Amino acid sequence: MRQLLAAPSQKLISSAFLMDLAGACAMLAVQFVGVALGASPTVLGILGCLGGGTYAIACLGSGAIVDRFGPRRATRLSIALTILVWLGMAMAGRIGLLLGLVVASGVVGALFWPSLMVWLADLSSEQAQGLGRALGVFNISWSVGLLGGFVVAGALWDWVGRGSFYFSVAAGVVILVLLQLTPGRATRPANPTVEEPVTLPRPALGRRLRIAGRVGVFASFFSTTIVRALFPKVGETLGYSSALVGWAAGMPYLSAIAMFAIARLTSRWQYHPWKLWIAMPLGAVGMVLATYAHTPWQFLLGFCLIGVCAGISYLASQFYGLHQSENRRGASMRHHEAVVGAGAVAGPLLGGMVADYTGQLSAAFALGASVMVIAGLVQIVLWWVMSRADEASVA
Repeated sequence: MRQLLAAPSQKLISSAFLMDLAGACAMLAVQFVGVALGASPTVLGILGCLGGGTYAIACLGSGAIVDRFGPRRATRLSIALTILVWLGMAMAGRIGLLLGLVVASGVVGALFWPSLMVWLADLSSEQAQGLGRALGVFNISWSVGLLGGFVVAGALWDWVGRGSFYFSVAAGVVILVLLQLTPGRATRPANPTVEEPVTLPRPALGRRLRIAGRVGVFASFFSTTIVRALFPKVGETLGYSSALVGWAAGMPYLSAIAMFAIARLTSRWQYHPWKLWIAMPLGAVGMVLATYAHTPWQFLLGFCLIGVCAGISYLASQFYGLHQSENRRGASMRHHEAVVGAGAVAGPLLGGMVADYTGQLSAAFALGASVMVIAGLVQIVLWWVMSRADEASVA
């Protein structure tokens, strides 16, 4: 652990934690500002998903910038612009301006995260095992930051109101300093020790695993964000305490963190397809449990399974995209993050519409279960088609 967290990788891992801590704080503070400005429920909903939508779209173009100018320049530019956006949010006095700043935050964020992941891969061992360990700690870091950011925002808003944004700004300045002190690539020792043979598994297998992982990423984030958006209302309806609602809504993230921790400890999951195949069935079972749950423990178990699915799928899409795309890592991560953003936007929007149309909040969870099942079938079909194509090309 000490070797992995030694500089310069430590600075990027710390930056990931601070960025999601600050970003989640600003994200919730934006909703509080919208309420203070008299925004309608519809506008509040738009504020909640607009940034994710623009993030998903902007990611499609950010990878080319990363590959052309390098992750170090792209990441530093992104955080500098993000600081300006957060300052603007602190002073916004109109809903229209606030909506515009949310769009801007999605655009500049689309430059930050793909760049940071490519940069981390450049600084990590070229071996699959080294990259897997680095990504494990990295994913734990941003996940913990995301969870902490919402807690910090709730506490700060009651205390300092719009001053919550200045906490995010201060964190952004620290990130900028950390990035300035981090080199672009690792310095290789004169007499390196080889942890494992330099061998790259068949690109065809890596491509199939990457694509299957991205199908799973969309479905799992679709369902995870449904939980985050709608379970507070479910908890209110059932008379649950705020603390219980918070634990339940955070359960997918906690179980995803556990998956990232396991992935850091062992490399046995790498290039073994069956470990990816269990993700969608677990997620579907989790959403079915949430659909028919009547007790807190049923919800907690269901949401835990959803988080396991999300953790497995996210790491598969991320790891195989970086390990099999050394010369085009920026382009690979733009697709990865675009899929994450698309799922995070589609879930709350469609889930909310289904719940309104049926008059049943549980219908949104049933929709998530259906998407999980469809995603699992799509994975199987795509794997079969790509396998046949690979066999034909070899023959």
